[in-house]
Amino acid sequence: ELSQKMADVSSLRGIFENGNASWCYSYDDCLFNYAPCEVSEVHYDLRYNDASAAWVLIASIIVFFMKAGFMLLEVSFARTVKEKRTVIIIKHQDAFASAFGFFLLGFDVISRYSSPQSIPLEFFGITDPVLWFFKFTFASNAATIIGGCLVTNKYKLRLPAAFISAFVISGIIHPIVARIIWSDECNTLSPYRFCQSASGTVENHCKFNCTDKLGLADRLYVLDFAGGGAVHLLGGMAGLMVCLFAKFQEWKDKRKEQFELRDRPDNPAGVEQQEQMQPEGFWDWMYPVHGGEETVSEAALGVIILWFCWFAFNCGSTESVEIGRKIGSDNIYPFYGIPSVIAVNMIMSVAAGGTTAVLIATWAQVRFRTESVNANEIANGILSALVAITAGCPFVDYWGACLIGVIGVLLYHVGCYLEYKLGIKDTARVVPVHGVCGLWSMIAVAVFQIGTKADCNLHAAFEGLCYCKLRLPPLNYGERLLAQIVGAVAMIGISVTGTFLMYFLLYIIPIKPFIWLFERLCCLNPRKRLPPLRYVGGWLLTHPDEEFQMQDMPQLHARLPSESDSESPNMSIARKSNTKVQAWVRGCTCTVCGEQSAYSICPHQPDLCP
Repeated sequence: ELSQKMADVSSLRGIFENGNASWCYSYDDCLFNYAPCEVSEVHYDLRYNDASAAWVLIASIIVFFMKAGFMLLEVSFARTVKEKRTVIIIKHQDAFASAFGFFLLGFDVISRYSSPQSIPLEFFGITDPVLWFFKFTFASNAATIIGGCLVTNKYKLRLPAAFISAFVISGIIHPIVARIIWSDECNTLSPYRFCQSASGTVENHCKFNCTDKLGLADRLYVLDFAGGGAVHLLGGMAGLMVCLFAKFQEWKDKRKEQFELRDRPDNPAGVEQQEQMQPEGFWDWMYPVHGGEETVSEAALGVIILWFCWFAFNCGSTESVEIGRKIGSDNIYPFYGIPSVIAVNMIMSVAAGGTTAVLIATWAQVRFRTESVNANEIANGILSALVAITAGCPFVDYWGACLIGVIGVLLYHVGCYLEYKLGIKDTARVVPVHGVCGLWSMIAVAVFQIGTKADCNLHAAFEGLCYCKLRLPPLNYGERLLAQIVGAVAMIGISVTGTFLMYFLLYIIPIKPFIWLFERLCCLNPRKRLPPLRYVGGWLLTHPDEEFQMQDMPQLHARLPSESDSESPNMSIARKSNTKVQAWVRGCTCTVCGEQSAYSICPHQPDLCP
């Protein structure tokens, strides 16, 4: 029966013998036996049924669980309890802020996603909650990637800044990128703009059929199946901006200290800061002798959770598990091939990339006589391979997936080398894993999307994604590579510009006036029993000088009398203690900087201010 149907399809080739047949793709040589769109009758109502809705919803829930993996991976680098608490709170805030941002702005106002049921989506009216939740998990993951950049840095992301960052990335920046590569509007780089209804072209869609010959600019479209660029490349660029602002603040403080020491003719003993021991070279920096500073168990569990959820991240992007299609009779071809192709490509990419990471780590152990193999770099190798295969997971062959994973791990090491040379402190290697490998993911689609099977997977995947007739214009090897480069450059430009403006405003706006106003409006210190909070800098980053006051707060509270001590026999002792504390707060002057200190221990010379 299948042979007879294939013969019927092949017999229709003569229709396109006028020289324009090459402008349309034929499925008669494909593994899944799809028919050309010109001779097939497609049942679009069967593409998004109850099974498909359940498939997308379950995948969305699993993708949301990726936050647990990111949280464990980042907590494994934390060295103090406070750093672990900060990581956990920021991860919770990412979910809160991204939900508000994507609900208010991202879904309908900016990205303009189309509902599979062809129902117009209204502002504040989510007519397709399954699609909303699935796209929300992508936007939220794009916003949560930056959390691993400054885990152990002395300049950390403030909690209000983390909330604002997640809101803007998920509500504005990511939706703008999604509108360019995933919407169905004609003036974009999205392949979905060639979707057409069964009765003709839909409004705002690009007109194309098998006899049209379009110019190069009209034929280019970007392939990013599951967010290799829209999620990971965007998040990596946002993390790079955060790291650069932290590096700039560190350079600014060091320059200030150097000027202060240079202007003082008599340097007190002990004021000079001791330089921290730096690694001798790149390999000593990346593969330290002791094997790494992370908590191995938490890092390993976090990577396994991310790996598991990544299958839902990529396979769920099909947004359907069934396609109704018949040729001549009532026989329906099920759509089950593409999710399985995605899963196999993912596991082959990770297998090849992970093996490469193990070989490099083993070579480093033998070459430099390290204590053990660095498990963290192997984990980052797994994540690098996963990021690298994300954009083209259904479009490449199995051997292409292996090469994509291997090259992704090698490029990850190149990204780490650039960070080492530039002095960028990136705790969890966010920029090499998501930024560099996300860029490679976009380029790899064009490099390895070759061969008959890859073409079949390409068109079959979009037949399942697009809930209308889809006719993709043909692109040769060079044109497809050009389209992917243009798309990657556009994503980098949008993400860098948007995040730089946001972080720059947060950096230059001082936070101290807002804290002062908030403290007085809420009457947080009515009797002025505590010294004023001394915040340094803007909204974006914390400052190391703030740590001294926060660490000494419990001691200061212990020295202050409470209101219940008014009738206590130790009233005089408490009053004397309070007098000493108030006098110290108002009058203690640091002999190094010459300023009144609000600390119980001077940050410069602890012995001078007991």
